[in-house]
Amino acid sequence: HSIDAGYDLKARTYASIFPQCTEFIPTGVCVEIPVGMVGLLFPRSSISKTPLRMANSVGVIDAGFTGEIQVPLYNTSEVEIRDIEQYDRIAQLVIVPLA
Repeated sequence: HSIDAGYDLKARTYASIFPQCTEFIPTGVCVEIPVGMVGLLFPRSSISKTPLRMANSVGVIDAGFTGEIQVPLYNTSEVEIRDIEQYDRIAQLVIVPLA
């Protein structure tokens, strides 16, 4: 929505995340963060209802990075494989000024 703080990022492809493993989920999104700003990558609240966690908690995207944003998701389950479907909303990108 136009009044939301963050941009939803969706999985570009299907992925299976095995127990106690991390997978980098491609989003198909490339950005150009303006100098003096930083992009912060947060997990979506819906992810917290599953055994999936962002492997680095919060991602930092500097102004110099122009590659595809990939979201590292870690499966905390010891037995359950977790599937990410194509177009699942998996993270949010918030762009803020540097102090």
